[in-house]
Amino acid sequence: MIDTTTDFYSEVSMLLQPDLRKQGVSAYLPSPYKDIMKRIFLFLFLPFLISCKKDNNPAPSISSVNGLNNFFITSIAFDQTGTAWLGTLNQGLIKYDGQAVTVYDSTNSPMTNAFIGDIEIDKAGNIWIGSDDLVRLSGSQFTRYDSRLFGLPKNHVRSIETDDAGNVWFSCSSFRSGGLVKYNGNSFTTFTPANSSLPGNMVQSIAIDKSNHVWLAINDGVNTVSLARISGSAIDTFGQTEIGFNPYYLGDIVVNKQNEVLASIDYTLSSTFQNGRPQIFKFNGEKSEIFRLPDENSIAYYTHKIFIDQNNKLWASFSGDWQFGVFDGSNWVFNKTDAGGVFALGQSPKGEIWLGTDKGIYIAK
Repeated sequence: MIDTTTDFYSEVSMLLQPDLRKQGVSAYLPSPYKDIMKRIFLFLFLPFLISCKKDNNPAPSISSVNGLNNFFITSIAFDQTGTAWLGTLNQGLIKYDGQAVTVYDSTNSPMTNAFIGDIEIDKAGNIWIGSDDLVRLSGSQFTRYDSRLFGLPKNHVRSIETDDAGNVWFSCSSFRSGGLVKYNGNSFTTFTPANSSLPGNMVQSIAIDKSNHVWLAINDGVNTVSLARISGSAIDTFGQTEIGFNPYYLGDIVVNKQNEVLASIDYTLSSTFQNGRPQIFKFNGEKSEIFRLPDENSIAYYTHKIFIDQNNKLWASFSGDWQFGVFDGSNWVFNKTDAGGVFALGQSPKGEIWLGTDKGIYIAK
């Protein structure tokens, strides 16, 4: 469960940049729930502050999915049958087979109504859910890995990935607490700065590349971020020197077909709207390249989720007039829904892109 007893404002002074501390600005490291609430604010109110120009290329057409309109979707995954598994802000886990909607919450399962930040489905069809604890659904059987019973860090599970060997890697961390956990089906191994060369506790996002390397986006504070790569027992760290610039705060990381890591930069903690700031970059282990967005010197973009589709196109959700964009390697195109924002991205076996919003699911084609 999210630790609501943490002295929230004690973390503020540790995270603020020196210039912000002088201004007395209350930037902070939010819990997953607080984080997404601030994102909602940005999605709803930023369109009145900025506007975004789109390219002349045709934008993806979008349509809503009936039966899901009342759900706030925060994560998306598909099993081998094409059934969609959807995480919500506070409404439990949803199973959607194209016709029927089944909700698993505190009334009929070990699930609580806590925020579901990620869902991963392994090769055996097990559904791994990242919420206030790690939860597995195998067939009809739920297993809740209570942090108190399994000796895990008492933190929200933010990100989950499974590797080729079937190991489950998940982030069980917050600012200066917890770290990365590996589960091999029998036992848990926790990695922290205290017992490994992990450069920080806060593992924001996890991705596994085509070489079965585990990549981590680590935030040890504002402007104190790094990428880490786990290969066997070795942990390689890539900071400002290796990346080539100092990202403000890392968001999602994903891997493209060239086996490069793509990372979004999260400015949720920033107190100002600034134009021209880097939003997304890719890193090949040696150097990075920043993705440029249209009119970025006159538009204050706020990037949230990123996703690589089956055609190697980059999808990203933003605050502002255009809620999501697609980059084909040369051009960006943008579109929006009639919801408040796009909070999750996924792709169905049919190739459709699913957009998780505060008004359910929209499908982009």
